[in-house]
Amino acid sequence: MPTLDELAKAPTNLKDWFTSLGEHVAESRRVIEELSKDDPPTEPFRSRYAGRNMLKSALERAQTFNPSTDQETSRVRLAQATIYYYLGQVSSEVEEPQEASKSFTSCLEVLGLEPVLKYNISLRLQVHNLLATVWSGRGEHKKAFELLEKAKELHAGYVHSKEPPPHAIDEVFMDEEFSSEERNVMFEKLYTNTLFYLAQVYGVNGDNKQAAAHCHITLQRQLESDDFDPLDWSLNCATLSQYYLTLGNYRSARHTLSSASSVISTVEEAGSDGEEEGEGEGESKKKKVPTATLR
Repeated sequence: MPTLDELAKAPTNLKDWFTSLGEHVAESRRVIEELSKDDPPTEPFRSRYAGRNMLKSALERAQTFNPSTDQETSRVRLAQATIYYYLGQVSSEVEEPQEASKSFTSCLEVLGLEPVLKYNISLRLQVHNLLATVWSGRGEHKKAFELLEKAKELHAGYVHSKEPPPHAIDEVFMDEEFSSEERNVMFEKLYTNTLFYLAQVYGVNGDNKQAAAHCHITLQRQLESDDFDPLDWSLNCATLSQYYLTLGNYRSARHTLSSASSVISTVEEAGSDGEEEGEGEGESKKKKVPTATLR
């Protein structure tokens, strides 16, 4: 692992410069994500503060490089925007929403200098999501709603463009690329989060009909992607069932409650299978897939 002094030396060649910057960013995130696990209770954010300072140093480096072509300019801007995003993330984690808002806003300002492309659409979508959660947490639900609606527009516009699945956020600093399938899964998960946050904002604003509709779509997308916590999913589904009951929509209430029960049953069966592991060794075990559907 290179030292911080070595990481601070910025090569003039773009490829080498990106490799060096990527190492700097990776070390910053390692401090934030890994070393923070060992922080003492008296200093719960010690490593996150240290990692944030390292990211600020990386950002300064990204802002001092002088690109010579339009392509280089676009890539350097994407690097700057991505670091702003990481800064916003860690500021949220250390419970500094104002700093998080500044970083996310700066990220969008840098991205605003570039057209919407496959290289930056995932980052745009994610930052709109996270900035919306910051504003919602500060009671600014109208601003949160506007950001989430913009996120919906970004997703719809890109999907309708028939472009290939967009790059993942972290790929700007990666040597290897994700497959098209992996990219699509990550992009659609970001949009599922958009719908989930919208459901919450609609609920806070008292629009229960839209809140339920967005909750329904979120749950269905999570189920189809097989990317969800079964207990949380079932609880949300049961809550949605209660809402349908208040409307006298017994068919939907019964259906959503049945879906929740189906997923819970699958979890219980999986637990039972785990207890019996070892009996019938050598037999192939198939993953149990919930039979629930919200369509």
